[in-house]
Amino acid sequence: MASLFEGIRVVLFDLDGTLIETNIDFELMRREILALGERYGIPACQLEGLDILTMLDTISAIVRERYGEGKSIKARREGLAILEKIELSHSAGAECIPGAEELVRALREAGIKVGIVTRNSRSAVAVSLSKTGITGDILLTRDDVPKTKPHPGHLLTALQMFKTTPQEAMIVGDHWMDVEAGKAAGMRTVGFLREGRPSDFFSSQQPDFVICDLRELIEQVQRLKM
Repeated sequence: MASLFEGIRVVLFDLDGTLIETNIDFELMRREILALGERYGIPACQLEGLDILTMLDTISAIVRERYGEGKSIKARREGLAILEKIELSHSAGAECIPGAEELVRALREAGIKVGIVTRNSRSAVAVSLSKTGITGDILLTRDDVPKTKPHPGHLLTALQMFKTTPQEAMIVGDHWMDVEAGKAAGMRTVGFLREGRPSDFFSSQQPDFVICDLRELIEQVQRLKM
């Protein structure tokens, strides 16, 4: 049986929830960004169903329309500072997800480059990576790109830096946004189904491959040597 990594030169990973665990309080983030919106006269109902960064983008756009560019920039900076503070408060406790170190090492031994693409802030990511020892050949945080996942530009920027094509790349992530971004970019996609999530978690996106343990991918890398 051919390896899932056949023809792959680059693997991009989501970070939090995929390679490391920080237990960031996303519900607190959501509440704080909703409160930010309310301070600018934007009711929660206008932000329903949006992910946290899209909520902040929406607040920024509405404030721009109502009060001008200066206030919009201020609101966005306030929101990013809120998110960064929460991320930093959890980063020092970051731990590797089982199999992460071994998988990154196996990929490098197979000559496959490793990139990390995350919606987290660069400052918080630096703390998490230092704590866990996980490294990538390229790191792209939300501070490094104009649009983050699920926009494919986040991944395509990484591929440009690697000087490779989407057909030679794979994205591994634990969220539908990772899969959606990978599909839009034309990459091979792997959904990491974390413990406690329903078996149909990725049904709306249909990744090329679903795993429940990162060590399943180590087995796939080892097939390249057969």
